[in-house]
This record gives sequence, structure tokens and C-alpha cells, in this order.
Amino acid sequence: MTLNNKGNAANLADDSRGVLTLLYDYLRLEAVDKLSVATTFLILGGLIFALATSAIFFLCTGLVKSLGEWIGSESGAYYIVGGALLLLILIIYLKRKAWIERPVVRNLSQSMLKEDEDAEEIGV
Repeated sequence: MTLNNKGNAANLADDSRGVLTLLYDYLRLEAVDKLSVATTFLILGGLIFALATSAIFFLCTGLVKSLGEWIGSESGAYYIVGGALLLLILIIYLKRKAWIERPVVRNLSQSMLKEDEDAEEIGV
């Protein structure tokens, strides 16, 4: 019984090339998947931001009109609502890590790590 090392080496090289090609394709698909999740998140965030900004504008305008009738001065009502908005901006800025940054990072990292764990379970 003789071993043909040339044949085995050629088969090993072909198999290795095939495995590397599959791994490369898998990594490309994973990158596209992660990119689509991030893009969806950004688009959804932008839409929500635009709609929330419009809603806040109209609600504040209504509040100014109502407050202006109540206190008797529309310009005073604008100052009151503007000051309240500045106070709200300051509070959000001071709590940005706890309310915005940490939850976003946690959600993105969980979604990306969860998909990687699923891939490990199936043996990829």
C-alpha cells in the first residue's frame, strides 16, 4: 500500500481554498447584515427625530398661545416656553450617558453579539 502524497496535498489545497472561499463569503454576508442593521437604526432614528421635532414645535406653539392668553402677554409666554425648553435641554445633556448613550451601545452590542453566538451554535 503506497500513499500518493501529491494527490493528498492537491486535495488538501483544493479543500482549503474552498473553505477559505466559504469563510470569505460568510464574513461578507455578516458585514452586510451588520451594516443593514446600523443603516436601519440610523434611518429610523432620523425619521423619529424629524417627526418629534415637528410635534414639539406644534405643541410648543399651542402652549405659547394658551399661556399667552392666560398671562396676557404672548411675548412673555414665548420666553417662558423657551426657558422651559432650555432647562429640558440642559437636563437631557447632563443625563445623556444614562438615558441615551448607554442604552444605544447596550442594544447595538447585544444585537451584534447575539447574532455571533447564534453562528457559533451552528458551528460556523
